[in-house]
Amino acid sequence: MPDRHLKPLKSESLLPRFTQLRTEAGAPRPRKTLLVESLGELECAIEELRVTEEELRQHQGLLAEAWQAAESTSEWNRDLFEGAAECMLATDPDGLIRDVNRAAGVLFGVRPEHLRGKPLAVFVPDDQRREFRIRLERAGNTGEPMEWEMEIAARGQAPRWVEARVAPFAPRTAAGGLHWTLRDVTSRRAADQSRAEAVETLRLALNASDRAAVLLDVDGTVMLWTPAAESLLGWMEAEVAGARVPAFDEFAERVIDRVAAQKTEGTRVPVRARTKDGAELDLEVKVSPLAGAAGTARGTVLHLAPAGAADEEIVPAAAAAAPEAQAAQLVPGQRSAWSEAEARRVLLSVPQGGDLVEALRQGIAAGVYLGHLRPGDRLPSIREVTRHTGHDHRYVSAAYRRLATEGVVEIRTRHGVVVGSGPQPAEAPENETAAWLAGVIGQAAEVQVKVPHLPDLVRKWTAAAAVRCLCVDGTEDGLASLTAELGGQWGFETRRLNAADGPRRDDLLTALREADLVVTTPFHVASVESAARAAGVPVVVLEASHEIVAAAEDRLREGPLTAVVVDPRYGERLKCMAGGERLNVVLADDTAAVEALDAAEPVLLTRAAQQKVKRSMRLLAPVSPSFSSSRAGDLAAVLIRRNLSALRNGG
Repeated sequence: MPDRHLKPLKSESLLPRFTQLRTEAGAPRPRKTLLVESLGELECAIEELRVTEEELRQHQGLLAEAWQAAESTSEWNRDLFEGAAECMLATDPDGLIRDVNRAAGVLFGVRPEHLRGKPLAVFVPDDQRREFRIRLERAGNTGEPMEWEMEIAARGQAPRWVEARVAPFAPRTAAGGLHWTLRDVTSRRAADQSRAEAVETLRLALNASDRAAVLLDVDGTVMLWTPAAESLLGWMEAEVAGARVPAFDEFAERVIDRVAAQKTEGTRVPVRARTKDGAELDLEVKVSPLAGAAGTARGTVLHLAPAGAADEEIVPAAAAAAPEAQAAQLVPGQRSAWSEAEARRVLLSVPQGGDLVEALRQGIAAGVYLGHLRPGDRLPSIREVTRHTGHDHRYVSAAYRRLATEGVVEIRTRHGVVVGSGPQPAEAPENETAAWLAGVIGQAAEVQVKVPHLPDLVRKWTAAAAVRCLCVDGTEDGLASLTAELGGQWGFETRRLNAADGPRRDDLLTALREADLVVTTPFHVASVESAARAAGVPVVVLEASHEIVAAAEDRLREGPLTAVVVDPRYGERLKCMAGGERLNVVLADDTAAVEALDAAEPVLLTRAAQQKVKRSMRLLAPVSPSFSSSRAGDLAAVLIRRNLSALRNGG
């Protein structure tokens, strides 16, 4: 390749030479030297043109490679943006949406392509738009990232709270704007509010007691000081909050701290105390250490009484067991388990042309419903699903991410994909006696003792007000079982909502306004949980009776079994049992098929089918499938809280 610094020949320098050649061509005897020089110069020019052409081709190749690399990087960045689990969008400085990813479409309930060009302010409630615009202007002017929480009202959805992280950006080739990352914090805010309400409830409960009580934090300083303690010792709560108990000497405090540290439940400590006016008083202090579910110290409750006073029964703090511990005590026996082949058949069998997301959702819901899966159980990896279904791994990954946004699964680092934790359990009872009573009612449900038949003490806490229960399922068999169990066993006022094709948002919100509780199955919890959480209505998810499922699966291992149902979709649920390929599903409306059943062979018969079938049949279980008692403690907690509220309000 020639030196790039040599002066190239130009067309202007060649023109005079062509003129001379043309003149000499008409002469009688042209000069030979002129012709030779001209040919040499022409040859040199041609060589330079060849070199230039070669250089141009090399540059063209480099440009093509750079363009292809830029296109690949752009496509990779686009896939990264589109597939991000967090809601991400870009707007201009005025909040007009330029670009948005799929997670944002799920959050706002609008397809991403329909969001582009819309003002973000349309999703902000009217009464908050002025503040939103002020923050928007500040984010564009400061040039620094900002964070705040705001409420959004997506189309057809209950309002949600999101944490917004906003950063300005200014690309070289386009107009500047704002980059947004939104994270749904509705559950966290609800949990914070629940904790605040729990503290206030504890205050009300202690204040309602005629026994002097003091709540200390883990450092031994006063958190709550009841009116009875004020009456006994003379100090007001405002005078002692955040300080050590002023009535006790240092020795007595050390004894109480040591007892609390050892978690010696219900220990009585004799204390020589003094009142605010200086009078000495002999007290007996009953120490009740408070601990969380994992044994973490939360503080100490001191019950104060003059020495020698008649003892009042106090339920130890340990009786208020954590919801997880109660659930563990209420689960009867051990759950059955799918074999590896059964799990693969149910979770990885996608119908021809079927939707992978829906197939996985239904398989997981069936596993939870039948007791084969529990929150935290590992699910097939992305690689395994790809291998068995033939789908591209990116499509499988996107399917799992979609299910993760619904709470059906959780994607954990170094643990893979596991069954989601589901909705938070119903709020625990507000005092120790209520927690004990919730356990009693849960145990009564296990032995089929109906709530209205419990003794008068239980009647007082369960019959003052009825629980309005919204039952949600997509089949008549499921709804009939839910309403029969909750109406007959628990005495709830039940209302049905058929979610066969997903509940209509307006119908769901209307029903939630008149409900104290939502009870559903794993098949529909994702479609009702967010709206129920926003409305402040607890959700309890019921599962099939573990004993009945085990009995049916034992029968299927021996041979065929018939299930008589009303809705064929309910039959498909039952086919997810181990050996379900041998389950024969007969519809109750098919009179000829029902009459053709062998009377000597046992069958599964749903409550809905029992109302339609007139002939007598030998049942595998009395009425099947009914629901397990694993959530009885949650139902009991809602029942007690509803009645306590009614008793306080005098109605």
